[in-house]
Amino acid sequence: MLKTMFKRKAQATKFRGVLLATVATAAVVTASSALVLTSNPASAADSVNAAEANTASVIKRALPKYPKYAVKNGIEGSVLVNFSIESDGNVSDIEVVASDHDGLFDATAILGVQKWLYTKPAHKIRNNYVAIEFALTDNPKTSQFSNVEKIQVRAD
Repeated sequence: MLKTMFKRKAQATKFRGVLLATVATAAVVTASSALVLTSNPASAADSVNAAEANTASVIKRALPKYPKYAVKNGIEGSVLVNFSIESDGNVSDIEVVASDHDGLFDATAILGVQKWLYTKPAHKIRNNYVAIEFALTDNPKTSQFSNVEKIQVRAD
């Protein structure tokens, strides 16, 4: 229940240029909630070990393609994406949480994330956030998302 409450709060928050402390707090509280809600010390330790065992590392990350229209018109922007990592290491439940320029970069960001592959976690890992920044210059004028991993895509 606690996890669902924080997930809804994170989804309800507008992310355009706002610090993502809410999302980071939700992740910390969710991970530690097993300890708070458990009265048996042995099962609390098991919960911590299970949480640590349910991690995934990147195997493959295909970078999204920079839209030709955006390159031609000198447009830079960011997309904040939320996704899950399935128990087989594939990505699912991809959704754009926030983006610049009325969704100009959304489709290419989703297509890129669909190709990502992770090591196999013990269970599905939900609410993974990443900011994909489409940049033509060294100092792009894009939304800045804090407390999330940032991946920069450059035009060819």
